[in-house]
Amino acid sequence: MPSREAEELWPTGPEVLNTLEEAVQMAEEIAAPPAERWVARTISDRLIPNLYNARTYLEVGQLRSPEVRMGILNARLEAGELANSDPRYAPLYSKIRVLAEEAEVASKMS
Repeated sequence: MPSREAEELWPTGPEVLNTLEEAVQMAEEIAAPPAERWVARTISDRLIPNLYNARTYLEVGQLRSPEVRMGILNARLEAGELANSDPRYAPLYSKIRVLAEEAEVASKMS
């Protein structure tokens, strides 16, 4: 198997966008019935809109836009609150943390 250069392993804009879509899908699944009402409301009213705000800038290739970082950060804060209230939501928090790391690396490489 040929070795790959380190630069080839760093996430790109499309990969970050894919991870964001995975996070949105995970959040939607968690918010679906029979989820507790406050959890569903937190996800649908705050967490997902923050991710969509970041997605808007990712889709047009503006990886360095502050809106990407802020949208993901705000979503991560919401997911962190959910994870603090119940460990069942920790995987969502972890997915958004990975998203934040990928977005940070990709923004430095663009």
